[in-house]
Amino acid sequence: MNSSTFNATTILLQDPSQILKNCWKIFASVHEAQHLELDDLNGMKWEIGRFSMNKETSVWYGDNPFDHSLPIFLAQVSISGFATSAMKFILEPMGVTSFVAQMIGGLLIGPSCLGQTKLFREKLFTYATLYILDTVQYFGSMFFLFLIGVKTDITMVKKSGKMALLVGVFSFFLPLFLATLVSFVAMEEKKHLPKDILPSLPYIAALTSLSSPHVISSFLADLNLLNSELGRIAMSASMISGGFSLVSVFFVLTMKQSQASKIPENFMGTMFSCLFIILVIILVIQPIMLWIHKRTDHAAVKEKYVFYIFLAILLSSLAGEFVGQHYLVGPLLLGLVVPAGPPLGAAIEDKLEYFVTGILVPIIVISRACPFTMNDIKIPTFMVVLLLAFFSFFGKLFGTIIPAIYSEMPLQDALILGLIMNVQGVLDIQIWVRAMGLKLIDRELYGCLVLTMLIVTGTISVIVKFFYDPSRKYVAYKRKTIQHSNPNTELRILACVYHEENVPSIINLLEASNATTYSPICVYALHLIQLQGRAMPLLIAHKTNSNITNPSEVNPTTRIIKSFTLYAHHNKGIVSLNSFTAISPYKTMHDDICSLGLDKRTSLIIIPFHHQPAILPKSKFSTAIRRVNINVLNKAPCSVGILIVKGPSNSSLSNVAVIFLGGPDDREALAYGARIGDDTSVKLTVIRFVISDETKQQISREKKADHNTINAFRLQTAGSKNVEYIEEAVKDGVQLISCIKKMESSFELLIVGREHGVESSKPLEGFNEWNDFPELGVIGDTLVSSDSKTSGSILVMQQRQQKKKQKRKK
Repeated sequence: MNSSTFNATTILLQDPSQILKNCWKIFASVHEAQHLELDDLNGMKWEIGRFSMNKETSVWYGDNPFDHSLPIFLAQVSISGFATSAMKFILEPMGVTSFVAQMIGGLLIGPSCLGQTKLFREKLFTYATLYILDTVQYFGSMFFLFLIGVKTDITMVKKSGKMALLVGVFSFFLPLFLATLVSFVAMEEKKHLPKDILPSLPYIAALTSLSSPHVISSFLADLNLLNSELGRIAMSASMISGGFSLVSVFFVLTMKQSQASKIPENFMGTMFSCLFIILVIILVIQPIMLWIHKRTDHAAVKEKYVFYIFLAILLSSLAGEFVGQHYLVGPLLLGLVVPAGPPLGAAIEDKLEYFVTGILVPIIVISRACPFTMNDIKIPTFMVVLLLAFFSFFGKLFGTIIPAIYSEMPLQDALILGLIMNVQGVLDIQIWVRAMGLKLIDRELYGCLVLTMLIVTGTISVIVKFFYDPSRKYVAYKRKTIQHSNPNTELRILACVYHEENVPSIINLLEASNATTYSPICVYALHLIQLQGRAMPLLIAHKTNSNITNPSEVNPTTRIIKSFTLYAHHNKGIVSLNSFTAISPYKTMHDDICSLGLDKRTSLIIIPFHHQPAILPKSKFSTAIRRVNINVLNKAPCSVGILIVKGPSNSSLSNVAVIFLGGPDDREALAYGARIGDDTSVKLTVIRFVISDETKQQISREKKADHNTINAFRLQTAGSKNVEYIEEAVKDGVQLISCIKKMESSFELLIVGREHGVESSKPLEGFNEWNDFPELGVIGDTLVSSDSKTSGSILVMQQRQQKKKQKRKK
């Protein structure tokens, strides 16, 4: 058999009646040549080659593995994953989002760059070898669109505020109007524009005006802005504009497909068939999904249910193809009826997320980068597309800024929101490919759209990353600490809960906090839940329910709220309660905590330690929770207390000790301990450690503040029989740690500062290298270590400082 390449044989599949004959000619020709090239009606180049699926392919048999389709496919997947991951690793620190980085990686190994090398052009990424990759891409796109539908909670449209509604409407219609107007004006200037692109200009104007909630959600997640105020507004607004976009695209593409068939009845037939599929999904599939959701509440979803759902994805795609609709419409609609969040939505995401995003999305990206080359793009054509994209960009920008400023949003935030609403991504590319298949645009225009998207979205991501920091509002916040609060005013505490097991120890600490009529406590209970099975984070405010039901009959969130409600009920008149649930990714969960603390003007945030084997077995989320705690310590607008439980948490805290060395954190710990000591039923012991050399040194401003705080405490508690003050002189850090270890088992609650000031921390500097948990400080880390004999609880305090603010003033 001749191994040379068969000279280009082009067969145009134009007449449906000739398809079968053409197919026979094609397959018969394969025996005479190594490969055949074809051009289909979409302008795409295809090739049929002689590749084998041999089981035995080895260089040791004198065989070339790249003559067989399976090794080539495996090489393509490996190269795709490596290229996209490498570009993400390089570009993400600069603020470039993951999809833009992946698309750049796809272009680099596509026909525009490495695809021109001999290895890629003749072996790895030939037109013949792209068959299997493109087939897998179709398969991946189905599951990817289904996953997008699962994460989309369409009920959030009803909850969109007035500003989000206005932004969503204006950011869709204004760019569409401006870009379309410019396209029609440009069509009149026939002399100065390429004639072959003139009919496509209105479609390009429309395609650059589309929005997608999934694209914006991915953009915000990549920049860790999903929980920010602008992130929530952008998500709500994108649900509105994205709805308009999908509906308009559906109708326009369906109409154009019917016109191409030259059968007028096709449009109505397709529309009624799609309506029938939608009714089946809503009236038949959705009740089944809800039944599975309720049946498996609080339990793992059975594997057979997940399998049936995955099978339904393929059937819905097949049904769409049967009625003349795009194969991705069915999976998207099916995903929308899956109940968002756990257990069902979270189980599906857990099964699909990493496989789809890690393996299938790179394949999709490579497939979408291959239909064009840079040589296909002419400068005049690119400039026309860039002009239309420019007007679409400013249409979205002003369509966002006008209603935002009308709603009294600061101008800088309105500008950032306008930029966020302009991002485009993978869903837009899928629509462009569909438009190319219907000959609304050609390969050159598709390439121009992709390059424009990369330029605009890549630039926006860098600008947003470096000019918008949601934590800046915490810096300007008025100092809120226990030490600086008026003792005769309400103490506001934000109590965070990750698991039900955290509740008893937190309530015991609140009980010990000594709520009185002249100094009541306002508790904001916040249940923190990882975002799973949905794209949009939620912050839910619960109504206080006085009807106490059986906690064992309800879900974990309700049981947590009921436990805090019982605590408030038993302390009626001196304790008030407000309950919240935050559903967000662990990566940005600290924003929910800090924002709520800022809005409610709390003086203390209590967060459970991530590792508490006494009450909770090691969780797979412990590392993520630890990261949340560290972020809260770094950005909190008030004081923070990390609560560690090393023993049973059912008993009340009646024997409390405060360890004092010096510094703001220790002063905050003393202030909180003094409040606890005001309750005569609690025995409070304050142990101050003094380094022997301190008396010889000159008293600094920090030491003076420590002495004043101690003197004020001793004066306040003079005559109190339940309060004991002990002063211990130690030579160095070793003796200090030794003294703490001797007394650590004598108390039910130990309150320590995280840091101890510049001077007081010097004896402990050598211990920093041995710290397993730097977020607890040296003493806190010592108390939670495995060789510690502490059997009670430990509260590590950090006083809110304004260091950043002072630096900015300088």
